[in-house]
Amino acid sequence: MAATVSGSKTVSNAVAPHLSGATITTLLATPVENLTVAQFKQIADALSRLKGGNAESTTLGSLFS
Repeated sequence: MAATVSGSKTVSNAVAPHLSGATITTLLATPVENLTVAQFKQIADALSRLKGGNAESTTLGSLFS
């Protein structure tokens, strides 16, 4: 079964100079099984920079909105 993305949204706020809204939007639109380790690390880096980014029950969509 092919991976699909539903309920995706555009991230408009940059988390850091190297993590623009466009970069995060692209990362989050990529099916998890197609992410490279480097891309996964970028998401982890972005999460570490966000307030609440370490809360295990929080969804990524709510953090990056």
